[in-house]
Parts: sequence; structure tokens; C-alpha cells
Amino acid sequence: PAPPGGRRRSRLRRFGCWGRRCAAQLVAASLIAAAVCLSRPWGGPAFACRGALAAPASGRPQPFAGLLEKSGRGVREPRRPDARAEAAKATGTAEQAQLSSVSQSSVNLVKNIVGAGMLSLPAGVAAFSGSPKALVPALSFTLLIGLLSAYGFVLIADACNRTGETTYQGAWQKTVGPGKILPSAACTAKAAIGCISYSMILGQCLTLILTPLAEQFGLPAALVSRSSAMLAVTVGVLLPLCCMKSLAPLAKFSVIGVLSNVYICGFVILRSFDGSYGRGGALAAAAPLKAKFLAHPGGAWTTMSDPGFAVLLSILATAFLAHYNAPLFYEQLAPGPDGKKDGRFLLVSIFGFSAAAALFGVVMAGGFMTFGKNCLGLILDNYAVTDLFATTARLAILVSLITAYPLVFFSLRKQFVMLTGSRGADLAANRPRLFTVVLLGIVTTIALNLRDLGRLAAFAGACFGSFLIYVAPALMVLCAQRKGVGARPTGRGSRIARAVQLALIPFGLGLGFIGAVQSLR
Repeated sequence: PAPPGGRRRSRLRRFGCWGRRCAAQLVAASLIAAAVCLSRPWGGPAFACRGALAAPASGRPQPFAGLLEKSGRGVREPRRPDARAEAAKATGTAEQAQLSSVSQSSVNLVKNIVGAGMLSLPAGVAAFSGSPKALVPALSFTLLIGLLSAYGFVLIADACNRTGETTYQGAWQKTVGPGKILPSAACTAKAAIGCISYSMILGQCLTLILTPLAEQFGLPAALVSRSSAMLAVTVGVLLPLCCMKSLAPLAKFSVIGVLSNVYICGFVILRSFDGSYGRGGALAAAAPLKAKFLAHPGGAWTTMSDPGFAVLLSILATAFLAHYNAPLFYEQLAPGPDGKKDGRFLLVSIFGFSAAAALFGVVMAGGFMTFGKNCLGLILDNYAVTDLFATTARLAILVSLITAYPLVFFSLRKQFVMLTGSRGADLAANRPRLFTVVLLGIVTTIALNLRDLGRLAAFAGACFGSFLIYVAPALMVLCAQRKGVGARPTGRGSRIARAVQLALIPFGLGLGFIGAVQSLR
């Protein structure tokens, strides 16, 4: 007879093969079911059971009609698919007509801006100094770039309001003129790279979290592989969120994402004050790198003389990037009692970018004051594996990415419709769920076959991001005023605004050049 250990290994091997087959079949069945069910109209055969009780085909009395009448709900007649389609075209569905309030838009904007990128800010400070004095210019530039990014966000809405357009490309074409391929390429590239990067990070994070559990319970490695994790989170979580037609329902999910970011900020600040990673701290020995601080003889602002300051500038240049979604935020913002959106959109921009700048500053200061010169590119990697709060923070960034994904995907879907022309527009209008499934499948397939987007994403972010945030918004408003599109402001305030808009163009070009050089090193 075979030894007990051999029989156990044989059973585990058979269980592993069976588990891999089941996982593959489950993923395939889920994708097929999602593609078929979501592509059907709501009045189609898949949902014919809705009218089965209301009006039997035989014409006999309905068994539960009396109960329905007593409940006050009555007996509803079945709605034919063509009648539902005509009603939807005439009045629009409730989900499409739903507009976002100032609070909902502000929360969505914060979630759109804040993502995993904030975790690289402490490394940006460590790139040019190991002294706590470096936080003075670092935090000051974070606030400055946040304000300029918010102003660019408002300028895009101003251009859309002047031209009556609802897309970045349309506003560019009516103000600057021909050549809309530039904003189209920038918006599409940033949205596509964002979705692909999010999918890759989600798959990797889930694998890191689930692998220890799989080893503990003896589960097959295929069930917790990067591909399986990415497919599972795409089908089970991202697909339902991306099928929504309005930003308003996403606000509750964005609140969860914002709370996750707040937890990360609280954790980073806690560890910077409790001394767990300091000399002789309880977790210092388990950390990958020990804290390292260097003295700086000069003042705080002299730390900027180090060439490494360009690294922080390149990170901050696109840290506040959400501008490809500015027309969508403006379009889906509910107007005020006077029917205008300008003032409400200004409030959304102030609240959103201010909250994002505050979160960035907290993570930057807390992470740097904990590890100093030894901050890694992703600050969570500095914390010990045995740190329970750090593990929770890694789960929080996972939740943050999941809630941010639909906001980026909304922009990609809109850009893709414009690129594909009338055929894409017809498919998006008649079969929106099928269109979403196909586009999400393309993004996921690319993410499954890529391992490193770092240098390409950094270069594209530096070039396209600086163009979308600073250069293009200023150009659109300046050209609109020169062509007489919309009202031309007058007075001293208008002259100051024009000077700021003119300054944004070289400022954005300079940041783009610095970021491109840093990404190619």
C-alpha cells in the first residue's frame, strides 16, 4: 500500500486539477452569462417572467389579482419591448435623467482624483532631501498645483458652457479650431491607460492578499493567480458598476472609496506619531527598510536646489488629473434654481480639489516623517507584513481602486464612442450593456497580457496629462473670448484671469517636459 503521505499528495493533486477546471469553467460561464444577459433589452425574453402573473396568455383570471388589488398596487399590463423602447426614447430612463447634486459630484470628483498615485508622494520628497525641512516646499507646491488644476477644471466647464458642447473634443473644435485629434488622443490614452493600470493593480493586490490564505487552507494556486483574481473582480464587481448610466448612483460607492483613503491617511499619520518604525520601535525590525533622516544646513526652501526636486514635480504634475471627465461632471450636475450650473460647478471644483490636496498632503507628510530618505515608490511597501493596520490599509487601497474604476471607465466609454463614429454610437445607444461588456473585455484582455506599464504610463501621463490639465483649458477659453464665443468678461478681474490663463500654458509645457525627461531616465 502507498504511504499515507503519498495518498495525501495524490488527493491534493487531484483536488488541484479539479479546482483549476472548475475555476476556468466558472469564469467562462460568468463571462458568457454576463455578455448574454446584459446585452438583452429589459423587455426581452430574458425578463418575460415579469408579465407572467400580470396577464396570462390564456386569458384566464389571474390567481393573485385580488391580492394585488387589495394591496393597492393593481395588476400591471405587460409592456412590450417596442413600447418600452419608445417610452425610453421619448422620456429617457430614470437612471439617464438622474443628475448629481453638489455633494454627490464633489465626492465623485475626490474619488476620481485620489487613487494609488498618492502613495508615491513620500518618495517624491525623499528624492530630493532626507530632512523634514523639505516638507515646507513640498506641501506648498502641492497646494499650488492643486489650485491651478482646479482652475483648469473650471475652465473646461466654461468652454463647454460657451460652446454648448458636452465633450472635451467638441469644445476644443469650436474654440481652438481644427485638430481635435490631439485632445481626443490625450483623453482616450489617459482613460485607457488608467483602466488598464487599475485592472493590473487590482489583480496583483488580490493575489498578494489571497496567496497566504490559499497556502494556509491548501487551495490550488490557480484559484488565486493574477489572471483568476483579475477576471473575478472584473466580472463580479467592476462590470455591474460600469453598467450604470449616471454618476449619481456611484456617489455611495465613491463615499466608500473616500473613506478608504481617509483610513489610509489616518494609518500613515498614526505610524508617524507612535514611533513603531522609529529607532527601537516595535515594528522597526520587521520593516523592509529602516527610517533614515539627513540633516540639511540651509533653510527649508534651499532643499529645492537638489535636482531630485524634479521627481516630485513630475509626480504632482498629473496627481490631480481628472480633467478628461470635466465635461461629464458638468453635464450631469443638476442646475440651481436659476437654471445655471456655473456657481455650483465652481463649488464642486473647490470642494473636490481641496479635499484631494488635503489627502495628498497628509500621506506625503506622514509617510516621509516615518521613513525619511528610505521611502519606497509605494509607501505601503515600507510597512511590515506583520503590521495588521498596514494589511488593512492595503485592503483599503483595493477598495479605493474599485470605486474609482467606473469613473475612469465612463470617460473611456465616451471617448471610444466618439472614435468609432456612428456605428459605435448606435451600439452604445441600442445595446449599452453589450457595448460596456465588449469594451471592458478588451481592457481586461490587455491587462491580462501586460506585466509592466510603468514607463509608458509615466511618459503618456507627463505629456497628455499636462496638456489636458493646464495647456488645453487655457487655450480653449482664450480662443473662445477672441472669437466672441460666449460673453466676454470685463473689468480688473477679467484681466487678472486672462494673465493667469496665459501663464498656465508655459507652466503646463514646463511640467510636461520635466515629467517626460524623468520618465525616460
